[in-house]
Amino acid sequence: MAQIETASRARTADGLSLRDRLAQIDQGILIALVTLVMVAIGAVLVDGFLTGDNLMTILRASSALGILAVGSAIVIMAKGVDLSVVVVTALTAQGAVHLWTRNDFSELQALVVMGMVAITIGVINGWMVAYVGIPALFTTLGMWLLVDGAARVWLLDNQVYILPADSNVVTDLGRGELFGIPFPIVAATVAFLAGWLFLEYTSQGRLIRAYGDNPEAARLAGIPTRPLVVLTFVICAGSAAVAGVLLLGINGSYSTAYGGGKDLLFNAITAAVIGGVSLTGGKGSIFGVLWGTLFIGTFVNLMTLLNLSVEVSSLLKAAVLVVALAFDSWLHPRDEETAKSDDL
Repeated sequence: MAQIETASRARTADGLSLRDRLAQIDQGILIALVTLVMVAIGAVLVDGFLTGDNLMTILRASSALGILAVGSAIVIMAKGVDLSVVVVTALTAQGAVHLWTRNDFSELQALVVMGMVAITIGVINGWMVAYVGIPALFTTLGMWLLVDGAARVWLLDNQVYILPADSNVVTDLGRGELFGIPFPIVAATVAFLAGWLFLEYTSQGRLIRAYGDNPEAARLAGIPTRPLVVLTFVICAGSAAVAGVLLLGINGSYSTAYGGGKDLLFNAITAAVIGGVSLTGGKGSIFGVLWGTLFIGTFVNLMTLLNLSVEVSSLLKAAVLVVALAFDSWLHPRDEETAKSDDL
């Protein structure tokens, strides 16, 4: 251990340690290289992996994950985490079908109502964290369980909802094309572009980064930190709602049997973390999240083509997340001030 620490602190000719030099590189570049290496390995090991159809399948299957990863990344940059996206994603998809098929709602009206419900959940999450002071981890876990229970008692009566054959809006979103490009890929592209523009070119996005980097300094500077925290949870809830509708359209159904939705949450957080969004807050880029999403999408596709069991695939994904967390901890060590201001 001492040798590892000595190596990590070894100074280069310009006076920077290895850790300092790596911290200056956008982690998205590193994960992009790893993803390309994985693609090369897949091309050698699996026939048909490196084909236009399969690559399009990877992009299409990763679209909802990418949209949710963008929302999750923005919350994490503000030193938070949102576990309730599991139920928001499911409730939006299943609730919309339920209202449309069993109540006097049109398809569009049902989607609007469930979208408003999702945003309301985001507002409540943000308010509990920012104004009441409950840590984000416990707030969103409690909201997950509360909303899921309430939905099962008063609204949803099934674990599997199938998209009706006369669907127009959701079917077009999930299976339609725009200029020959599958609409889910277009939607994910818009989400990544919007996330990048928000963080880089809006005052709210820059202030969220500043808050995540040093919450106490942000407060002393007079930054309205509480509304910013609420905003991050609203954005995350909105991304979860869009992801749910997109998955409903792509798959033609949405199931919560056997813990449906948890895998999406796990993959979204993994994509953000391995893409360089640090759990210490304030660090990361949408470029990194994009490549983190592509890494997870390629990884899942490769595991499927290799006919690995669900258990083995889950084990490997968990190992990837643990390694990413360890690397993040080494690259961005938590000092005393970081530990004090940790809002998770």
